[in-house]
Amino acid sequence: MRLALLLGGPLLITEGLRERLKAFRLWAADSGARHALELGLPLELWLGDMDSSPPWLQEALPAPRVLLPPEKDLTDGEALMRRALEAGPEEVLLLGATGGRLDHTLAHLELAFLLAERGIRVELSDGLTRTFPLLPGEHAFSLEAGAPFSLLPFPEATLGVEGARWDLPPTPLKATTRALENRALGPIRLWVERGRALLHLFP
Repeated sequence: MRLALLLGGPLLITEGLRERLKAFRLWAADSGARHALELGLPLELWLGDMDSSPPWLQEALPAPRVLLPPEKDLTDGEALMRRALEAGPEEVLLLGATGGRLDHTLAHLELAFLLAERGIRVELSDGLTRTFPLLPGEHAFSLEAGAPFSLLPFPEATLGVEGARWDLPPTPLKATTRALENRALGPIRLWVERGRALLHLFP
């Protein structure tokens, strides 16, 4: 099962995204449901306390709803991700998870690692950029020659890069921009020998 979780951050809607999402089941957290309306795709589940979903959105979007109490110790987004964990998907696409509020972005990145640690393929996207949480091990990505990317320790890691304009032998990194704004020569291989990292792809 492939799940696309629609969260409340900004999302650039493109025809390419619409086409890709045809292979996913769409779930939304509270105001993230507005993305389903713009995408014009059916929403299978709408979860939240609806405090950030205006009445016009609730009237315009028919979807099965799970109402949460406004007084709770987790966000609607986290509640949705934990429900996704219970469903056992093989892949989760987090849309609208980055950008907007910094506190929510950082929380979503941490939660993405929680999904990855359960063996789920995870990607975060705002419709323009793509971010992948990387756990210890070797990772391969089929990038085109010249494609820009950044590799970030999160918050510290021993990282290596091969197949880029600036290759990097396994190196301990922490609080640095050393591995930002690299360029792929074609497919790249990344090593996370210790810690956790984020691969960020951007135009």
